[in-house]
Amino acid sequence: MDVPFLLVFFVSGLLVGSFVNVVIIRLEAGEGFVGGRSVCRSCGAVIRWYDNIPLLSFALLRGRCRACASIISWQYPFVELVTGILFLFTGALLFRPESVSSVFETTLALGLIPSLLVIFVYDLRYMEIPVSVLAFGILWTIFSLFFLWFLASPPEPFVLSRLASGLIGGGIAFGLFYGLVFFSKETWMGAGDAWLAMLLGMVSGWKMLLPALSLAFGSGAIVGIVLLLSRRKELGSRIPFGPFLSASVLFFLFFGTMIEMKYPLFFSWI
Repeated sequence: MDVPFLLVFFVSGLLVGSFVNVVIIRLEAGEGFVGGRSVCRSCGAVIRWYDNIPLLSFALLRGRCRACASIISWQYPFVELVTGILFLFTGALLFRPESVSSVFETTLALGLIPSLLVIFVYDLRYMEIPVSVLAFGILWTIFSLFFLWFLASPPEPFVLSRLASGLIGGGIAFGLFYGLVFFSKETWMGAGDAWLAMLLGMVSGWKMLLPALSLAFGSGAIVGIVLLLSRRKELGSRIPFGPFLSASVLFFLFFGTMIEMKYPLFFSWI
């Protein structure tokens, strides 16, 4: 794909990343997603449009509010940059304008990326998964997989479709996690994790569910051990699991089909 076209994906991602930050902050404050000008959370000054340009404004302001000189969180440029990079990956890895299925694959990714980043950051900061954002991600995935199956050329049986695989994978993942939630009375993980695991199963499909869950649990275990050894957490401390599930969803969103096609015999055996 041409560089200018990929640049469109990247810049679009930066703009969406700015909106992701707005959603995170307003969710925590109990405010609406849209409407109203962005304001400095320290002094309440309205942020002008030229101070709200993704990445560039943060650099020009040297990470401080123009009105009160309070420090601007690094969350803002970080989320904007990550969103831009993920949109760039979407354009490079998934988008092929001549393919209808590729268009819907791209649509699925572009809708899920902002939702997963909101969940990732919000759970990391506040130890809670926003239900409204998670519900949007699940519904978006169902509709996208439905249209991928409905518009498939040549047509494929429902039982062999990604939609069926996703529904089965999502159901299995939800059942496993809800069992952990129920028997632990939400001391091991919350109900939001069970629904997020469903989303992971829907994206990965039932054949890829085991490696998808292994990635989430494995990365969580490694980070937990590092935090314990560095004494930033104590044994028994709570660590949010939503970020690891979200990261696993993103990984298999981009590379799941590629991995399954490269190792078909292994996953057929599973």
